[in-house]
Amino acid sequence: MTITEDDNKEEQDHWDDVCNAYRQYATFALCHWTNQCRRLENLSTDHRQFLPQGLKSGTEEFNRRSELFKDAAIRNQFCLDCILRHAGKPHSQQATTANTFVADGLVSKVSSVLKSLARDWSEDGKAERDMAYEPILQAITKHVPINPTKKDAPRICVPGAGVGRLALEITALGYRVQGNEFSLFMLLASDFVLNNTNPERPIQISPWLLETRNSHSSSDPIRIVSIPDVHPNSYFQSENEEPDFSMAAGDFCSIYSHARQAGRWDAVASCFFLDTAPNIVEYIRVIYNMLKVGGALINFGPLLYHWSGPALRPDDQSYEDRFSHLDRRYMTSMDLSWEDVRHIILNVGFDLVEEKIGIPALYTADRRSMMNMSYRCIYFVAIKYDHNQKEEVEICLPCADCG
Repeated sequence: MTITEDDNKEEQDHWDDVCNAYRQYATFALCHWTNQCRRLENLSTDHRQFLPQGLKSGTEEFNRRSELFKDAAIRNQFCLDCILRHAGKPHSQQATTANTFVADGLVSKVSSVLKSLARDWSEDGKAERDMAYEPILQAITKHVPINPTKKDAPRICVPGAGVGRLALEITALGYRVQGNEFSLFMLLASDFVLNNTNPERPIQISPWLLETRNSHSSSDPIRIVSIPDVHPNSYFQSENEEPDFSMAAGDFCSIYSHARQAGRWDAVASCFFLDTAPNIVEYIRVIYNMLKVGGALINFGPLLYHWSGPALRPDDQSYEDRFSHLDRRYMTSMDLSWEDVRHIILNVGFDLVEEKIGIPALYTADRRSMMNMSYRCIYFVAIKYDHNQKEEVEICLPCADCG
């Protein structure tokens, strides 16, 4: 594939957008606070008299809340600046003030990075990690065991690796691991947390700072989470031996559909990943081809479908033209049921050896919030066989015990 000047410019523009979003986080957060204050000021005098002291401008309690919010915004910005500094990019105190501000959606992605850091690298996130990561780790040791008589351990790919905890957990078991991540927002954060953090010098963040709804207390959004909960290097079995661990940046299909990836991998461990596909058939075929014979696809997650497109209207003359401003993937993505996805997996050539449906899990949830999205996930293990002998499939359908 030929890389053009337009491609290089598009990549540089994306880098600039991501770094600017990191730099501008605190500015947006403080505008968030200002907006809340403005709405309170717009209340009539009659209505303002009923507000608690913490919501009345000029009171000691209001000033205290304001300072705590600003402290939290600065705390988060410090973490983001550390990430930029580690990447060799100017941080918020170095870069020239931008003439324009990034889109709201990019700031939302930065907020998602902070939540992901809390999920993967804080003590608060342990319960959530156990829900999703433990089934995968147990399946790996069961279906892809390490043979001590062989020189090299099995090679495992972790697509959608986010900020890296699952990939590192698998490495700690003695496997050769490559995480894959497409999002530059996540790649910057994972590189930092894996290579430049230490629980003896923790970084404090308030990951839910921009959440205004479903709070029990005004202190909930500003509460502090410390990262990391463990030193990443402590996961490696020997200080003298370099672990076989890497992160591959880029689109999953573009990287792993290459001929040199065919039959190279012993397992693919996907967590909350399959539904990121604009074309899930392509994902499954790429995974099948990249696996060795006998290799395993181990999956845990829902079918949220990140590229789910807008509805077609009865009066649409040109559906594509009406949504020409959207990424093309929103126009082509398919929302398939698990039953249909299951058939695709089998038709591609896999055999399902384990299958459990309706396993509860959370994702970057605020445990103090009045509302959280609770997923009822699919867990399965699919094996690429080269013979007719098949293991008995373990199927668990929803019941009273698993909800």
